Amino acid sequence: MIKINASIALFLFFYAIGPLSAKAQITPLPQLGPTLEAPPPVLPVEIRPRTLLSGDLTPASEGTTEGFTTLYSIGQPTDEEQLYLEYLNRMRANPTAEGVRLATTTDADVLSAYSYFGVDTNLMQSEFSTNPPVPPLAMNAKLLATARWHSGDMFTNQYQGHYQTNGNGVVMSPWDRMLTNGYNYYTAGENVFSYATSVFDGHAAFAVDWGPGTGGMQTPPGHRDNMLSALFREAGMGVVDGTNGSVGPQLITQDFGTQQSATPLIAGVVYYDFNTNGFYNTGEGIGGVTVNINGSSYYAVTADSGGYAVPVTTNGNYTVSFSANGLTTTQQAVTVSNLANVKVDWAPIYSPPVISGPNPAYLNTSNLYNFTAVGAATGYQWRQIQLSAYTAVEGAENGLTNVTVVSSAGYSVLASDAVASGSYSFHLAQPQPTPQYLMLNPVLQPSTNSQLTFAKRLGYAMPGQIARAQVSTDGGVTWSDVWSQAGSGGSGDSSFSTIAVSLSAYAGQLIQVRFVYDYTSGSYYPQTSTGVGLYLDNIAVTNANQAQNFILSTVSAGTSFVFCPTNTGTYLLDVRAQINSRTLNPSPTATVTVTTPPPGIQIVNQTVLPGNQIQIDFTVTNYNTGMTFQLWKVTDLTGTWVADGSASFQTLIANSKFRVTTSTGAAARGFYRIKGSY
Repeated sequence: MIKINASIALFLFFYAIGPLSAKAQITPLPQLGPTLEAPPPVLPVEIRPRTLLSGDLTPASEGTTEGFTTLYSIGQPTDEEQLYLEYLNRMRANPTAEGVRLATTTDADVLSAYSYFGVDTNLMQSEFSTNPPVPPLAMNAKLLATARWHSGDMFTNQYQGHYQTNGNGVVMSPWDRMLTNGYNYYTAGENVFSYATSVFDGHAAFAVDWGPGTGGMQTPPGHRDNMLSALFREAGMGVVDGTNGSVGPQLITQDFGTQQSATPLIAGVVYYDFNTNGFYNTGEGIGGVTVNINGSSYYAVTADSGGYAVPVTTNGNYTVSFSANGLTTTQQAVTVSNLANVKVDWAPIYSPPVISGPNPAYLNTSNLYNFTAVGAATGYQWRQIQLSAYTAVEGAENGLTNVTVVSSAGYSVLASDAVASGSYSFHLAQPQPTPQYLMLNPVLQPSTNSQLTFAKRLGYAMPGQIARAQVSTDGGVTWSDVWSQAGSGGSGDSSFSTIAVSLSAYAGQLIQVRFVYDYTSGSYYPQTSTGVGLYLDNIAVTNANQAQNFILSTVSAGTSFVFCPTNTGTYLLDVRAQINSRTLNPSPTATVTVTTPPPGIQIVNQTVLPGNQIQIDFTVTNYNTGMTFQLWKVTDLTGTWVADGSASFQTLIANSKFRVTTSTGAAARGFYRIKGSY
């Protein structure tokens, strides 16, 4: 027995350490993804007695009774803060539809939360359908400041909650903060979340109210109840973007309230619907639009993000008038009833700048171009971009020179252990469950037969780890998948395969290309060893131009600019309208070929000589080698010009200044012109 036990021990010892001596034999193991957070429980709605504080400023107690004399400002909410309000008001207008929208979303972060908390989307939709529509909320400048204050405090001090100390040991409730900012509330409420990944993710966290409770939702759904409460008529949305320790990447505070002497508000957003989805999105707001409402002593000027609010005092029919430079004044009729807020949006049709001017343009010459105006624009920028053929193939042999990488610490993106060709490839792994990015640095212009080609090997990866190739047409603001592959849950690809993706849909546009090793939800492989994650090699874009030498200039005035190129070749020109602090997307590009200008002839001197001779000196700009000249003459401008075959030419300055001499034929007068051929 002793010999048997010893041999077993010896066998087990070698079994345990044998495979570890060969790296390729290690089988990677997945591990669970990160813990997700839910918004903290809400505080009960605060209701104070009806009483006016000294110095309380409300629409009912200030302003005049006639005319648009008093500006009513909501402050300057950011695009994201305005978007939070738009999502919220969409939900208040039709809770049932919002429940369906949230249940059927494809947003990866929201779906990950559903999976983590076990959200029952059928139960969620049923709960949403029991909520009646309620009037919209208007943005309020004081609540905006209050919400920003608290989001900033949560970010700085790395917490999630409703009470803050402000670093001085004095605990402040949401109600304290509102009063401190001058908001004399009758009713008040607050939602906070320190772990949103985007505006839609933060909106869903509150609306679904995921967390502990029946069906993966908090019981009762206090955040949702705040969002759908008829007790409130104003809101402030405070967003802080960034990560600080445990909090982030986005923190949001929603402060709700109704003032002591509240009156109805007509509120909404003015925007260009660039993506034609019939809904406000970041980057679409139009600032500086004047909003007048008959019967109100107030008027509004839209914030740069597009929002506005104007108070009225009574029920009735109102006409909302929108006006801005370059836009046709538009009026909308609206009825206020039950002293409730009303939402009135305006989305004027967007017409991008259209450029017109010479093609070809001439080298070292002031070439004038005009463009059409954009409504509400306060200024313009124009840009020149030079094109050249793109022939590069990125296989990591140049290191990271031509790519930009955003990756987790702990591994090298340059790999030599698995290649399609050459000595190196790019390797994206996930020691932490966060997306890894590899972007080609060149900005490209595909043609109708352009392709993105690359060799890929997606090894050990779970279904929530997804390889993507993406294209952006707006400078990296948004990205669209052109190829994707989810992990198999096991060893995946054992070798490289070549992928070819048509880019014909982007022909003529300026694009950027990137690869993402994404994480959506569930368990993941954190190892960075051979065969784990995504390998990329031989990345190329065929039949495309590279855009380079970008030069951005400000249009000094009006709707024209001067293009004075210093190199020949093919250029793109575009124009960007500016509306206050916002710069809109570029216009469609104008393709211009720059060439050397043709020769120009200028007569600089003429002298009548004895013996019926005339001598004419002339200069030639942009002289072409081999040029020939002819002298043409006529004695009466109504007559026929004829070539003077007896004229003699001589060179005064090589390639620059010349002289022609001929007989006047004793004519009393004569007219001459010089023709150059090349």
